[in-house]
Amino acid sequence: MIIDEVAITVEAGAGGNGCLSFRREKFIPRGGPDGGNGGRGGDIFLEARLDVHTLIDFTYHPLFEAKHGEHGKGKNMHGKDSSEIVIGVPVGTMVYDDQKQLIVDMNQQGQRHLIAKGGRGGRGNTTFTSSIRQTPRLAEKGEPGEKKNIRLELKLLADVGLVGFPNAGKSTLISRVTHAKPKIADYPFTTLEPHLGVVQLSENRSFVMADVPGLIEGASKGKGLGTRFLKHLERTKVLLQLVELTGSDNISDLESRIQVIQKEIKQYGSRLSQTPQLLVLTKADILGDRASLEKWIKKIEKKWKKVFVISAVSGEGLKGLMEETWKHLSAIWKTEQQTIVPAVPTLYQTKPRFQITKEGDVFFVSGSEVEKWVAMTNFNTRDAFERFQKIMKRMGVVRELKKLGAKEGDMLYFGDRALVYSSDGLEADDEN
Repeated sequence: MIIDEVAITVEAGAGGNGCLSFRREKFIPRGGPDGGNGGRGGDIFLEARLDVHTLIDFTYHPLFEAKHGEHGKGKNMHGKDSSEIVIGVPVGTMVYDDQKQLIVDMNQQGQRHLIAKGGRGGRGNTTFTSSIRQTPRLAEKGEPGEKKNIRLELKLLADVGLVGFPNAGKSTLISRVTHAKPKIADYPFTTLEPHLGVVQLSENRSFVMADVPGLIEGASKGKGLGTRFLKHLERTKVLLQLVELTGSDNISDLESRIQVIQKEIKQYGSRLSQTPQLLVLTKADILGDRASLEKWIKKIEKKWKKVFVISAVSGEGLKGLMEETWKHLSAIWKTEQQTIVPAVPTLYQTKPRFQITKEGDVFFVSGSEVEKWVAMTNFNTRDAFERFQKIMKRMGVVRELKKLGAKEGDMLYFGDRALVYSSDGLEADDEN
């Protein structure tokens, strides 16, 4: 069975640590700082590819980790940047975060998206040298890389979709008009995964057709293969509804089968129900009473405008059906080209730089920016700790702590780092 939904974890590489080093060479007194910067951690990209067809490989490889950047060294030697990781996904893959919000729709061949950003390398003490600080004992740790839990959902990209009950002749039709080779047999549910094929009418006239698993009543509510097949039709521009002609007595129940299919399409969602449809009656080669059928067709053509009777085995009606399908697609493409999509203004939701919560006499300071500076600070050196204090003051953390009633000696937690509040700012917790 096709794997069209999968959850994976991506973790970009952390930046390498900056080096705290001083030049020590014979006959060169007071050589000065020479600590190099750390290298950048590897990014992780998603790339839409035509040579990747399913998501099944991700079930065996759900974790992708980029390498960390190399640490800086003495003698001003900078660490090497880590190489990026490119994850190939099928064209038509939609990417969601763990809150079920769409991140990106990978619907174009070669499209790339940065899904996890690598951390920047920490700066060595050479970087912090200035006219008033000639011997800085300060070096940054590397910035952590982004880590995300994401869900990939594959929706096939096709211009035309085939919809109908099992054994309605969808696989046979797509095998005749394209080079696709689906499984074909005389029993229901031979198609358990979608197939794509290209219909070539003439030079510069071609389109993509999708054959998906057969529809049964209740599919829109998850019965059978349910929405796992219906969602693959969402992006199609034209639907061909295939209804099987099984013999001379089939005229009476044709309309009921058509109504069931229409009901499932309508209940699945408005986007699918608004897709233009062509009614196709299949297996005309085994039909006995054609007079009754033609009479019935004239009756329902008031609603469907034109009904196609085909035989994928003998080839009857296939050319006319494909030409009519091309006609509908051409009109849709022309309309799309002429449609001017209004620019949607981007609404930037400004997130607070930090949050402070209080439990008793203990304050907890959180936020992505705070966590970044905690991770990049070497609290074992006084210079680095003083720099962290200055950054927290500039961010307004100390001012907000005062507003919340922080007193001398109160415990503060910046992530997992424990500090003590003082009137002068922050102090290290000796027990931490």
